[in-house]
Amino acid sequence: MNMFGWTGRTITVDLGSNSVMESRTKKKHAEQFIGGRGLACRLVADLTGPHTEPLSPENPLILCTGPLTGTAAPMSGHFTITARSPLTGTIFDSNAGGLFGAEMKFAGVDCLIVTGKAAEPVYIRVEDEEVEILPAGHLWGKNTGETASVLGARGKVACIGRAGEMLVPMAGMVSDGYVAGRGGHGAVAGSKNIKAVVVKGSNKPEIAEPETFAKAVERVNRLLIANPPVSKGLANYGTPVFADMLSYMGILPADNFRNRELSAGHNISGEFIRDNYRTEKTPCFACPVGCRRAFDDGFPVPDYDSLWALGPNIGRHGPDTITRLNSMCTDYGMDPLSCGSAIAAYMELQGAGLGDEELMALVRDIGEGKSELSAGSYTYLCSRGAKQGSMSVKGLDIPGYDPRSMAGMALSYATSNRGGCHLSAFMAAPEVMGKPMALNRLTFDGKAALVQYFQNLAAVIDSLVVCPLAVLAIGEAELASLLSAATGKNYTAEELLRCGERIYDLERMLNVREGFSREGDTLPERFFGKDGLDREAFMNALDDYYHFRGWDEKGRPTREKLQELGLGEQIDLYS
Repeated sequence: MNMFGWTGRTITVDLGSNSVMESRTKKKHAEQFIGGRGLACRLVADLTGPHTEPLSPENPLILCTGPLTGTAAPMSGHFTITARSPLTGTIFDSNAGGLFGAEMKFAGVDCLIVTGKAAEPVYIRVEDEEVEILPAGHLWGKNTGETASVLGARGKVACIGRAGEMLVPMAGMVSDGYVAGRGGHGAVAGSKNIKAVVVKGSNKPEIAEPETFAKAVERVNRLLIANPPVSKGLANYGTPVFADMLSYMGILPADNFRNRELSAGHNISGEFIRDNYRTEKTPCFACPVGCRRAFDDGFPVPDYDSLWALGPNIGRHGPDTITRLNSMCTDYGMDPLSCGSAIAAYMELQGAGLGDEELMALVRDIGEGKSELSAGSYTYLCSRGAKQGSMSVKGLDIPGYDPRSMAGMALSYATSNRGGCHLSAFMAAPEVMGKPMALNRLTFDGKAALVQYFQNLAAVIDSLVVCPLAVLAIGEAELASLLSAATGKNYTAEELLRCGERIYDLERMLNVREGFSREGDTLPERFFGKDGLDREAFMNALDDYYHFRGWDEKGRPTREKLQELGLGEQIDLYS
């Protein structure tokens, strides 16, 4: 049976037996879990049992496209990487942009599942129907820039650097000059002796209803143009455009969240960078916005998260040093946000600052796995008896949106299946930019229902796979129109959100299976009390959130909710 939108092709590479198997993507699973994040979550549920160690051969590394990847749908060139995280222990997906995802779709792949461990370093090459496991000994020991340069003639490259080889828990895979997400997927790849995945394709995704799809694309493009934060802000300045606004509103934290910057945000802002540096757009596939930029020397302009983490968070306020640190993180294949947060925690514990050269040396040691900080802020501070100095949730460091000034974001951080991730529900959209509706950012009133709505919507976006920033301009109605026309299966907006809820609850079930519960749905003590969040109001909002989710008081999906979502037989939480 033909599958429009989806390619219908899943590839499983078993490195233990050095074998490749191809199978049909299950149509029912694709329709229920969409693709990307959702389909990968369903595969993790099928392929793993309780207590699968993140760095063991049994932990699958899954790269997925979605039914909109590689099509003309705006902001749809993304792919996801999913595994159990060595940093957090949670199931962890990353939504990654650039050009790799579209090329993977052109090669005809819905899902690439990698299991086992190779005896020697390898890379995986997919070119249309051809799939190879090739030696990578000549690449082992090289960082991502050199690796991508060597392999780039063969296709689009997602690779690891030294951090992944050394199993640094904050290591990521790098594609198109950016670390493709957080959570340690690079370490998972390194544990399997995978240096890179290279894809090249010549197929065009098939659309079920081309004329209807073209009209849906036109409507989304009009909404993007009509949205000032997108068409005026992101399109002209990239994500650093957020810095000035967050600084002015007292939301931009500094010095490991001990202070809040009211002025320094300007020096890392998109406006400052555009006025003082020569840059050019380097957009992701099918993106009319083009928030990604590069300096005239070819180095990427760091995004807001990296500028903050390697800037005000560690006492740096100018783009030059931050860009150098960010480039080192990228070359080593290491999440800049987690790296900066570990350094910030170290500086607070030591009660001293670091000079630029000291910072460079420390980042190098972290990337080489030679520093205590390589394990991340939470593990490092736990070893020192000071875990409350880690500004993290479930072991994942919180990014540069201070939860003391954003109640919805605070609740989103606490309940995120990944840990302290702002993209699990980008509450900055309604609480800061008033998109798609304006919310009072300083109160928990009404936030419980809205947070779970935005989390379900984010799960849909990550499964289609669309850029997370699309939430600033479009919602479930537009996404349902695109998906319906692409696949030929009619999705209402409500049905699409139900898919998002199904994905979110399955992720929660996988985390519950690993021992996560209500105790993990909280924030560091620093954020409560005087000049911070009201703990009672937070706890009441958490109770309300569980109620809206259909979870019990321990934060577990009830049997009734599992049956309602068609998940009752997936995992028995109550045995």
